Amino acid sequence: MEKKRILIADDEELLRTLLPEALKPYDYEIDVAENGVEAISHIEKKSYDLIITDYMMPEMDGLELTRRIKAKYPNIPVLIITAYGPVHDLLKCGATACIMKPFDLLELQDMVETILDEAPRP
Repeated sequence: MEKKRILIADDEELLRTLLPEALKPYDYEIDVAENGVEAISHIEKKSYDLIITDYMMPEMDGLELTRRIKAKYPNIPVLIITAYGPVHDLLKCGATACIMKPFDLLELQDMVETILDEAPRP
């Protein structure tokens, strides 16, 4: 079976390092982007089974990134990480789920697994 592909978009270097490590035991193929603009560039070159994005990022925030993903790739689930985010607005724009900072890594792992298990294959 083909590995599931995840793109992580976050402007914080710590999270761009920590999240792939936390998901390593699941043997996903993981790419990282520093912001929404870079994330869009990745998505245009490769298909992903899940996008994990921070809400607050320079150049393009997670809300705009989600809008653009959903407009062009409506079947890709988006998990938004937020400390401040308007969760209702994020979900209304097409986010599959939101997780609030600070979060427990086990909660994140479970959420990622659930989303990927429920998502239709592209």
